[in-house]
Amino acid sequence: MPNDEMGARSIPQSPDVATRVVVIAIAGFLAFVALTMTGLFFYLKAGAPGAFSPAAERSFPAPVLQIKPQDDLKRFELEQQKSLSGYAWVDRSKGIARIPIAEAMRIVAARGAHAYDPLEPPPAEPAANGQAGARP
Repeated sequence: MPNDEMGARSIPQSPDVATRVVVIAIAGFLAFVALTMTGLFFYLKAGAPGAFSPAAERSFPAPVLQIKPQDDLKRFELEQQKSLSGYAWVDRSKGIARIPIAEAMRIVAARGAHAYDPLEPPPAEPAANGQAGARP
């Protein structure tokens, strides 16, 4: 009977794995990793001498922040409004001036259908062959 045979055995069957070989293989692998890490450490220390020293701390200036951005925005808008609603010279030598937007719109509307026609006729080009007004 099978139950009787199993009850009579007192020693379990030994595994077919050689534990000594496994332990030696693991120890050899760990020794290889340790030697490789040590070799890399000395290689890096020789190749890059400052690699393992702590980096020097650099201080950066504090950022310049707006204390009251709403006031800055209001001041900017007032400057823009003043520029758009006032008279000023853009280029006095060429006779170019800045006028308020409302005044410019009134002038354009008063011209009607010819609002976007040139104000002055273009200057006449000098003729190449001496004939006035002739175009090549």
